[in-house]
Amino acid sequence: MAQCPSKPLLDFEKFAAGTPHALIGQLRGAHRLLWEDDEFATGGHWLVFQQADIDQVLQSPALFSSNFGPLLDDFPEPLLVEQRESLTFMDRPRHRQYRSLVETAFRQTAMRQREPMMRALAASILDEVLPRGECEFVQEVAMQLPTRVIFAVLGVPAEDFGRVADLTNTLALADDPEFAENRQAGFIASGLLMDYGTSLAASHRAAPRDSLTMTLLGSQAEGRMLSDLDFGRFFNNLIVGGTETTRNTLAGAMYEFIRRPEQYALLQNDLALVASAVEEVLRFRNPVVYLRRTATQDQDLGGQRIARGAKVVCVLGSPNRDPRFFERPDEFDIRRPLEHTRRHYRTFGGGPHFCLGIQQARLNLTVMIGEMARRLHQPRLLAEPRQARSTFMDGFKELRIAFTPGPGGPGTPQPRTSP
Repeated sequence: MAQCPSKPLLDFEKFAAGTPHALIGQLRGAHRLLWEDDEFATGGHWLVFQQADIDQVLQSPALFSSNFGPLLDDFPEPLLVEQRESLTFMDRPRHRQYRSLVETAFRQTAMRQREPMMRALAASILDEVLPRGECEFVQEVAMQLPTRVIFAVLGVPAEDFGRVADLTNTLALADDPEFAENRQAGFIASGLLMDYGTSLAASHRAAPRDSLTMTLLGSQAEGRMLSDLDFGRFFNNLIVGGTETTRNTLAGAMYEFIRRPEQYALLQNDLALVASAVEEVLRFRNPVVYLRRTATQDQDLGGQRIARGAKVVCVLGSPNRDPRFFERPDEFDIRRPLEHTRRHYRTFGGGPHFCLGIQQARLNLTVMIGEMARRLHQPRLLAEPRQARSTFMDGFKELRIAFTPGPGGPGTPQPRTSP
């Protein structure tokens, strides 16, 4: 058995400054699969580094199930039973049926309809911070656009922004003491988000309005109409997936542009590069570190014997820096060919659970990065960014920056939206 020779990769110390890409590169070069011990019930897990093996795992739900969730953590049994009714924990055929209910809201037609609203939102978000010439970028900018957009889509009242954002942070960053006392607090936050979504459904039934919530409440799955609780589970998945990842990617983009002012100058001088810049940020700063699947039977994978019930952990950023797919993989370069980058990174996962909101995520990034390039000049750090404590999500919890304000807004020329 190939086994990690020292402390495991998925260790908080190793992730203290973000994803340890150099170490992952070394492990990828030496191993297809690697076993490392952990403190959970199975006693360890398999790490998967190679693109072909990651694709095989994520595209084979009959062999590698999502029923135990995407995290290494073992969910408490009562919560696991509840979570298995949510989209993230489902396998085919149930997953396909439930996912189809929301896909229309995140297709290109919906994006084109939503884009003017998003551009106005992005401009208003920057309007709030530009006169000061500085901001805490994570909360004041990066968190704002994806959260406000998904709130608008779901019909969430603006006054609930803070409450839902806090619960989302507690769930996604439960290993960081600034957001949660412990992992149990994250599990509790997940339940509270479902409770909130359930009450949101009830309020829509009492006072109908135009939203994805209303659409879902009129939908059927497994031969019955969706209940308020069914929607609550959808709400949990959509809020977390629609906010945390984009927030982290936007903050990562700003940090990389500050570190590489020549790249930001390229972007500002040619807004046609926004689409390829978005893809390079997604490659270089992939916000989700790994996705776990659980083996449904004894089987072989990558030359290793995988036991039934074993945790198989796909390291999503590994193919993103693989020199077989990318020249100069550790360099940030917004001029990389867009389609090539999309084809070879695994930032959005793969298989049946390939990111539901991929078009929304790309449009969020396109709109805000374009708006930043037009209106936010000479960005610079006021302090070193503070990394969130996590081995699952790679992102900053604080990024204080200064800048020179510039003109712009909804009336200025816009970059072409990527397909």
